[in-house]
Amino acid sequence: MAGAPRSRTPPPDTTMHVEPDFAEEFPGSDALSAECYINICNTGDRLLAEINRRAKFSFDLSASAVAALAIVDGATEPITPGLIAERAIVSSASASSVLDTLERRALLVRRPHPEDGRKLVIELTDAGRAIIDQVLPGIHTLETRVMSVLTPAERAQLMRLLSKVQASAATTAAETAAPLGGIRNVPARLGRGNGLGKDAPAREGA
Repeated sequence: MAGAPRSRTPPPDTTMHVEPDFAEEFPGSDALSAECYINICNTGDRLLAEINRRAKFSFDLSASAVAALAIVDGATEPITPGLIAERAIVSSASASSVLDTLERRALLVRRPHPEDGRKLVIELTDAGRAIIDQVLPGIHTLETRVMSVLTPAERAQLMRLLSKVQASAATTAAETAAPLGGIRNVPARLGRGNGLGKDAPAREGA
């Protein structure tokens, strides 16, 4: 029929699920908790990968480089490499490597700290500011497009849920690290009998 909208094939379900026998394989563990954890991590990876893909295409920069530029751009006081690493949630070595790359590209400079000569502060160059002034609105446009699948109420609910998960993760991260371990009943489908071993791989699709 002329003028009728074309039907769109829905995208494939890429949600990851554990195996049906998860509870038997991992006594005391919760299948839904595992699926939530896996999919939050997977979603974050996908979202960052898309920013990385577009930043690479547009400016030949990685997502971590874009994050560093944005952190420096948003600083309201002299910002050190250590503070950049803290805000980007990366190691000092990783932050230093990214800053080296950006400095070679003449997108930022290291200068002596105005109050502590033992430290360095990071400043954007005009070229760095020009790029971040394009990157930030581009990322926010991408965010709006991706999250438009949710209603405003759903987005607000998602923020509340993520806030609770992040608070729980922060509490766990503040605890002394405990060795990973536990009981696993290796399923027959793996063809190696019962015993301890690595985590079973998650499978895609419902």
